[in-house]
Amino acid sequence: MSSASTLDPDPTPDAAPAVRDDAPARLLGFRRAALVELVLFFGAALAVDTLLLAGGRFEGLQPHPFWVPVLLLAVQYGTGEGVLAAIAATLALRVGNMPEQLISQDFYQYLYAVSREPILWLVAAVLFGELRMRQLREREELRAGMDLARKEADAIARSYRQLKTVKESLETRVAGQLRTVFTLYQAAKSIDKLDEGEIMLGVADLIRTVMKPDKFSLFLLNNDVLESVTNDGWEDDDSYARWFDAGSPIFETVVGRQRFLCVARTEDERILQGEGILAGPLLSEDTGTVVGMVKIESLGFMDLSVNSVENFRILCEWIGTALGKARQYREAAAQRVTTEDGALYTSDYIGRQAAFLGHLGRRLGFETTMVTIKPSGMARLSAHQRHEVAAAIGKAVRASLRDTDLAGDFGNSGTVYGVVLPGTPVEQARVVAAKLETAVRAALPRPLAGVRIEFIAERVGEG
Repeated sequence: MSSASTLDPDPTPDAAPAVRDDAPARLLGFRRAALVELVLFFGAALAVDTLLLAGGRFEGLQPHPFWVPVLLLAVQYGTGEGVLAAIAATLALRVGNMPEQLISQDFYQYLYAVSREPILWLVAAVLFGELRMRQLREREELRAGMDLARKEADAIARSYRQLKTVKESLETRVAGQLRTVFTLYQAAKSIDKLDEGEIMLGVADLIRTVMKPDKFSLFLLNNDVLESVTNDGWEDDDSYARWFDAGSPIFETVVGRQRFLCVARTEDERILQGEGILAGPLLSEDTGTVVGMVKIESLGFMDLSVNSVENFRILCEWIGTALGKARQYREAAAQRVTTEDGALYTSDYIGRQAAFLGHLGRRLGFETTMVTIKPSGMARLSAHQRHEVAAAIGKAVRASLRDTDLAGDFGNSGTVYGVVLPGTPVEQARVVAAKLETAVRAALPRPLAGVRIEFIAERVGEG
């Protein structure tokens, strides 16, 4: 069969056969077992002849006992061992036991009488040994054919598994490419917000849905530096840069020239310097300014295509526009005193009030402290779960407020709160923080009870 050569590179019929693990041990070309059997048989036979009989080497006994090893070894092991048994039988019979030539015998008659048994043993050993050798050769051929068939079957099985893996991969890719409008709508809705914090939480879900990267990061522009704010999939041994200043090639190309980078292009590969596969500016269509950068560090080989690069370009523009609108809204709402629902003070207002109370307290001799509530790991939660956590914290904070306390949303999509405590020493603030923690834990839904939340009590102006 020729299929083995195409499916499996291992079979090499023309090469020398490998030594089998079950090959019999040999000595001087003969099986050791046959040599041991010969020694034992002739040792026992000659001992019996010497001790119990007249020492005539069983002369005249028909059939001669020395036929036993000759036939057995020839049938069992083949021609070589059979001929050896015939020679051993001849030596055992004739060495030191040559009969006298009778007067009535001529030389040829005497020679016939002396060599008849050895000749018959030799002929029988060759005849039966060759029959056994043919059987052994046929068995080896069958065994070789079976081994080759097994290798071919293994090669076919491996090829089938590889084909199945490729098929499943293609099915997965087709299923991914045929995403429903509802899936994309849900992902897009996660960044259709007016708060930068909510957008930041939704960006990771959107990038995973559209690009399906193994590792990606989000950078925001802070003055003349791109600073990393989200690193998804990064491992401890990854050495990717967490910021890029105005002098780096990536900053100059992405922010300065507003150009997209793809490692498939030679020039872009030189600019990326091993920092990723794709990089693109977050460009706001409304203002025409760059607010940050999305960089994909690891992406499946089959997922990098012309379509995926174009999808990445659209994705960056989408995120950039959303962030640009959120910043415009933040600037417009900077003068607001309370949040939209009127329950809490805005971060800007509460910050100014906290600073004012801190200065006033130092002048009049009273302490102003603040309890900050910081959940962590929110990016790993779904949008619905993040909303539940935010609602639980807000409910607990509002229910625990005193008349003189000021509670504010610190502007991170309702998930970081600050409670300003005028006239409260830091020791008492820690007690308030413990009560708030108990209230928040009680308000959290049971599936989210394990969410890590920090409650930090400190004097205003020391954080």
